[in-house]
Amino acid sequence: MRTNISLEEALEVLLKESTTTEAIDVPILDALGGVLVEDIVSDMNMPPFKKSSFDGYAVRSDDIHNATEDFPVTLKVIDFIPAGHVSSKEIGEGEAIRIMTGAKLPKGADVIIKFEETQFTKETVTIYKGYPSNTNIVRVGEDMEVGNIVLKQGDVIDAQDIGVFATLGKAYAKVFRKPKVAILSTGDELIDIHQPLIEGKIRNSNSYVIAALVKNNGGEPIMLGKCIDDIEIIKEKIQEALAKVDIVITTGGVSVGDCDLVKDAFQEIGADMLFWRVKMPSSKYIVVAKYQKKLLIGLSGKPAAAYAAFEKIVKPVILKMMGRIEQEDTL
Repeated sequence: MRTNISLEEALEVLLKESTTTEAIDVPILDALGGVLVEDIVSDMNMPPFKKSSFDGYAVRSDDIHNATEDFPVTLKVIDFIPAGHVSSKEIGEGEAIRIMTGAKLPKGADVIIKFEETQFTKETVTIYKGYPSNTNIVRVGEDMEVGNIVLKQGDVIDAQDIGVFATLGKAYAKVFRKPKVAILSTGDELIDIHQPLIEGKIRNSNSYVIAALVKNNGGEPIMLGKCIDDIEIIKEKIQEALAKVDIVITTGGVSVGDCDLVKDAFQEIGADMLFWRVKMPSSKYIVVAKYQKKLLIGLSGKPAAAYAAFEKIVKPVILKMMGRIEQEDTL
């Protein structure tokens, strides 16, 4: 077992010993924050039809090209198209159709004039300026076209990407499974957060901070609560957790005192001891072991030290297990 190693060495060991989780299909909302295993290729044009960019009037550019403030053009309104509806009418010479944003462009039209640039009644619309063809019209495939790679393997899925899946009619995404991380706080001094304080005791805040950090970085926290400084109980808790998680994180019991039993517990369950103590100003007492393919990481019981060690030691492991390519500022 290595001892008193640098942070760089510790990260090198941890990243070497950790692997990505398996790829799974999950509902798209559950994929938020996950990492794509495959490229997503569009099988459609979006939009699939020409549509209006604004609320206004669909007209023919030929009818309005000579319009000016002094010599406006007045057209007959022959229909109204709300978004989601399609007109069966074709615009002819001297005609216009009232149209809402997002509605399909009617036949014969090649310009949309905004409401605020017109004067109108139910039967007519008056236009004071000419516009070229395709003004204020969203073309077919402007957002995405058939065959486009719209999301890439390795992308971290965000809220906008969820919208892409929904647009393409995909209810599931293939991502790397979120690592399951068990969290156990050790120490006779700990009580549960709902218990009243008594002399000599403190509430178990570490478990909640570490769980929040795990969740914030894309992992799935499994809180094991607290246990007293008893090596048999610690071993039992760890072994139960190993059956269902990828990483076990403990807080407390990693120093050199009589009640610092976590390192011994790791050894007694048969774990391969990787290192103990890291040259970090905020938290040097860290012990890391590996049991089969599962990592055991013992952090300090001091809240600030546990927090700092998580950011430097645990976060990069979770990111790698999730399939993240970059290791964002781990040093």
